[in-house]
Amino acid sequence: MIYDQFLIVDCPTAYNVIAGRMTLTEIKAHLSPHMLLMKFPTWNGTGIIRGNQLSARTCYSTTLKSVACKPPMEAMSVQGLPNGSGPIDNPREETPMLNKEMETVMRNEEHPDRCVKIGTTLNPHLRTQFIDFLWHHAEVFTWSYDDMPGISLEVISHKLSISLAYKPVRQKRRSYDAERYEAMHTEVDKLKAIGFIREATYPVWLANSVMVRKAKGGW
Repeated sequence: MIYDQFLIVDCPTAYNVIAGRMTLTEIKAHLSPHMLLMKFPTWNGTGIIRGNQLSARTCYSTTLKSVACKPPMEAMSVQGLPNGSGPIDNPREETPMLNKEMETVMRNEEHPDRCVKIGTTLNPHLRTQFIDFLWHHAEVFTWSYDDMPGISLEVISHKLSISLAYKPVRQKRRSYDAERYEAMHTEVDKLKAIGFIREATYPVWLANSVMVRKAKGGW
């Protein structure tokens, strides 16, 4: 028997009960947000809870309208630090902000082309510490497939669990232009050279390669 505690709130909402992840895990619930459906095992079979699509959409539309009518929220001023060390004259100066201005820092003298970018608003002391940290932990960066030695199969492995009861579906072969074919050969050769993949011979052709254009060019 599983017990849980709930807070009762007197307000209109699309939900009758809001359960946390720990509760959902304990009751072994399976959720389908698209279908507004939850299933979970019971002593008498599978329990099913269904939501109401019309009610959910109505509450969602009402929430959007109420949010659009509200005035924008003002920034909260911080009067002091949590540990009581004193007030903050300007709390915005203590909060790191996203900065679009970046500077390039060389990570390794042996490979000047391998660089990282850091913000330009760091104070000199923090900037020096940050650069030293990047230099001392340069081995965590990977710039090519050769920098990734791989994971032992004793630690983890991946396989496709395919049911033998279903007939495999073979896609129609696609044709690519010369640029895509060249990109395919380049990537396959890189993966084969370090042992990430190996060649396998099948009696029939399997699937098309999916080519995705990178934001900075290439595939």
